[in-house]
Amino acid sequence: MTNLISAAGVDECRFRYNMPTLTFDDLKKRVAEHVKLAVGAEDFDITSAKLEEVKGTWSVDVEYKKPKAMFADTAYLVVDATTGEVKEFRKGM
Repeated sequence: MTNLISAAGVDECRFRYNMPTLTFDDLKKRVAEHVKLAVGAEDFDITSAKLEEVKGTWSVDVEYKKPKAMFADTAYLVVDATTGEVKEFRKGM
């Protein structure tokens, strides 16, 4: 008899046992770099962050304020939990 493991199960095992995960502090540094580069803002708050273990990514909601701007704006980022690479960035989400 053969045991079949779903693709999601294989990815989950691979992620949990073989790959280091970015800590929240490391994630915040990566987000700061990207927000500064993408929109020129240094002042930001992470309003929501979730580690998606099966996908191997962090999903992050950010509120930022550009210098001299009256109102804050928002962005959504997906960050690779192993490498710290920004996989997706959406402004105004």
